[in-house]
Amino acid sequence: MDIKGMNLKKYMLGFFFLAYTSVAYPSKAVGLATGPSLGIAGFYTTLNLKKTSLKTSIDNIALQIGWFAQLDLWVLYAKLDGWFVLDSYKLLNKSDRNYLKYIQAPLTIGIPIFNLFRPHIGLIFRMPVGENDGEFKGNQLIEIYKEKINGYILGIGIVLGHFLIDIDFELGRSSLAKKSISPELTNGDEKYRPKQLALKIHYNLLG
Repeated sequence: MDIKGMNLKKYMLGFFFLAYTSVAYPSKAVGLATGPSLGIAGFYTTLNLKKTSLKTSIDNIALQIGWFAQLDLWVLYAKLDGWFVLDSYKLLNKSDRNYLKYIQAPLTIGIPIFNLFRPHIGLIFRMPVGENDGEFKGNQLIEIYKEKINGYILGIGIVLGHFLIDIDFELGRSSLAKKSISPELTNGDEKYRPKQLALKIHYNLLG
């Protein structure tokens, strides 16, 4: 059998396995979960400067406090989070941090597997709260935070009793040229897309 045929078989077996586990182990035919949530997200990126052998970095740590509502519908589930986010942001090796405040509402759809694992995908909707600090005005990396559909989520959830734990990779919807972050960066026409990891813990009050 050729390699293409073997790969096709693997994909088909994987699909039928997921379909079987979703049907055989649905979380609930119809069920609702809701409760408070706490999360933390962040990233660290090193970028090259035009000056020989020098580097700079951007990073953030974002505290998320909110509430979630999740609806199970047989083989699928949908979850909507409402977060207030305090985002501690540092650009280009600055000693001081600035803070962005915004409301974030990720909407995700996933598949429960063995009533334990919950792979999911989704969209991030975001609304800034207040004005950005003066240092951030006109910075394209910060301006994209104002976009209503701000990014995408790819993650997995784990159910442990009343707790729902999500580990998410969040990818910005828009990319920007590195030179718009700083003209001192090398390969200024290359695209940079913001991304971060997030850990979220939800407590289901409905059991």
